[in-house]
Amino acid sequence: MRRPLVIAAAVAALAGCKPAQVTLPVEPTFYPSAVAHDSVHDRFFVASYATGEIAIVRRDGSPIGTVAPARRDVPLSRESGRGVRGEGGTSTPVVQLAYEPGTRRLWALAPDAVELIDLGADPPQRTALAVPAPGGRFVDLAAGGDGRAFVLDAPRREVIAVDARHGATRVVGRLPVTPQAAGAIPVEPHCAGTLAHDGGALALLPDRSLLAAADGALWRIDLRTGAIESLGLAAPLPQVSQLVPLGGDAVAALRGRANEVITLRLARDPLRAIVDAGTRVRFDTPLRGAHDGHMLVVVLGRLRHHPDFCGDGRPNLPARLAAYPPVAAGAGLAIARR
Repeated sequence: MRRPLVIAAAVAALAGCKPAQVTLPVEPTFYPSAVAHDSVHDRFFVASYATGEIAIVRRDGSPIGTVAPARRDVPLSRESGRGVRGEGGTSTPVVQLAYEPGTRRLWALAPDAVELIDLGADPPQRTALAVPAPGGRFVDLAAGGDGRAFVLDAPRREVIAVDARHGATRVVGRLPVTPQAAGAIPVEPHCAGTLAHDGGALALLPDRSLLAAADGALWRIDLRTGAIESLGLAAPLPQVSQLVPLGGDAVAALRGRANEVITLRLARDPLRAIVDAGTRVRFDTPLRGAHDGHMLVVVLGRLRHHPDFCGDGRPNLPARLAAYPPVAAGAGLAIARR
C-alpha cells in the first residue's frame, strides 16, 4: 500500500546572497503579477495586474514583444466560457501564467476566466475557456502539459480541470474546510474585506498528483482517484500565493503578502516535519515566480502599491526579475513530531 505523502521538511532552500536582478522594460504602473518561463527559447512571459497585457522578455530583460490585454464587451457565460472581445471593452487583470513549450500553449488566469493564448497567431489570440461558478474567484493555475490546466477557485474551495482540446471543465477535488477557513475569502478587492487575498495555490508534482495550499494547510490530490490527503506540517503555513516545483521532492512556497519564500521538502514519512526557519528569504511582495530549470525567478514590481492591495497607486521602483539558486537544507534543523 502506498504511504501517504507528507511534508518532510519546510526549509529555506534559497541562497542567502544578493539575488541577480534585471529591470523589466515596462512602466511602473504595469504592476507585474505573474511570470512564466519558456525553456526552449529561454524567455519569460510577465503579466500585468493593471491591464492584463503580457510582456515577453529575454533573460537580460530586453523586450521581445507583447500580448495585448483581453477586453470584454460583455460578461463571459458560465456555459460557453466565451464572451465578445473588442477594443472598447474593459481589461481584466492577469493573476497567473503557465507555459507549455511542447505545444506553445500559454495559459493566462484572470479572477473571472481561464484563457489560452495562441502565440503562433499574428497578433497572438486569446480565447477564454472557463469562468468560475457564481460566487467563485480563480486564484491559481497549474498547467498539466497534456492539454489540461488545473485551477483553484478559492471561495468555493474547488479544484477544476480545464481541457483545452474539448473545451470542457470538471471539478477534480474540493479542499476540506479547516479551522483557519472559518471566515470565507472575500470576492471583493483586497481592501474591501478584513482578510488578505492570498487565496491558495496549486502545483503539479512529478507523480502527476496535485499539491494544494490554502488556509495554512496542505493537501495532495490524486488525479486518478480523486482522493485528497492532508499533509502533516509542524505548524500552519498561511498566506501561500504560489507553489513552484523545483524538481525532485522540492517545492518553493511563495508567501507574497508575508514577503517570504521558503522551500518544502516532500517525503513519505508521515511522522516527520523538519523546519528550518532561520534561512527564509525576504522579497518585495513575491506573489509569483517560475523555475527555469536552475534558478527560482521571482517577479517583483511593488504590487503592494496597487489600490487593490491597499496601496497608494504610486510604485516607486521599477519592475524587475530576481533569481535565486535553490540550495540544500543546512545544519541545525529543528525536528518536530506530530
